[in-house]
Amino acid sequence: MRAVLIANPSATTAAGWSRDIIVRTLAAELDLTTALTEHRAHAIELAAQARRDGADVVITLGGDGTVNEAINGLLTDGPAGGSGGPIPLLATIPAGLANVFPRALGLNPDAMAATGEILQSLSAGNHRSISLGKVNDRWFSFNAGFGFDAGIVEAMEAQRAQGHRASPARYITTMLRQYLEEHDWSSPKLTVTASDGRVADDVFMVIAQNTTPYVFVGPLPLDFSTGASFERGIDIIALTDMSPLSLATYLAEAAAGIPTEKRANVTLFEDCENVRITASEPIPVQVDGDSIGSFMDVELRSFMNVLEVVTPPSS
Repeated sequence: MRAVLIANPSATTAAGWSRDIIVRTLAAELDLTTALTEHRAHAIELAAQARRDGADVVITLGGDGTVNEAINGLLTDGPAGGSGGPIPLLATIPAGLANVFPRALGLNPDAMAATGEILQSLSAGNHRSISLGKVNDRWFSFNAGFGFDAGIVEAMEAQRAQGHRASPARYITTMLRQYLEEHDWSSPKLTVTASDGRVADDVFMVIAQNTTPYVFVGPLPLDFSTGASFERGIDIIALTDMSPLSLATYLAEAAAGIPTEKRANVTLFEDCENVRITASEPIPVQVDGDSIGSFMDVELRSFMNVLEVVTPPSS
């Protein structure tokens, strides 16, 4: 089996001896080519080339950002075959901070253990088809955010560019700073319009969830839409109250797994195929934990059964 390993050398557990062990383990059973990312969006280029070269599987070793870039590279020439060739399987070895996507698939959060699971599953042909979302021209696998949480991601990326290491503590500190200093909560700025006619006005923040959970805070999963799934369209959660009490309550309910429809000050659109989000001023947007800029008009779409991903042997 021809495999391309795309490794982010800056990821939490993808450097030094651990990466060397993983590479040797994979190479013992696969016809393996290894490529290290050198700059932002490099994994997009590497995954697109792997598809054009006829790879059977693309394996990522990095965080959710590396996975997202690989997905966008694999689908550069569209989800169908053609000039880009058939889409390789995607396998993910968790080596970042949160690793939401591989954990949502049920893979072991330990990189070495996940490597063993992937090899077993490749041998057994164990994989599944999943849906993906798309924000304008950018694919995403598990979530997208519009407004507050995207502003946190943007601020975190700025800190990492200055040499600060990402951590749960830094994330919480950044979230508090964004809430207290960077946002005007006096008036909502967003409107959400679904293709079936449903509308949510006077919205402060929008969350798009393609599977559960939305994110992990350390070992703690946060579910903003408890029914989201890779087997259906995207769930849209629109928050209409961002007061301290409301936000704290909503985060506690997300951590406790309380059904979304029972939460106050939130509008839930389930299983959406096409959604438009408009804003009165440019708002930050993130996909799978990566900032993609600020926009005033965003199209959000869902595509069913668009990518085959390697799953654990027990799934």
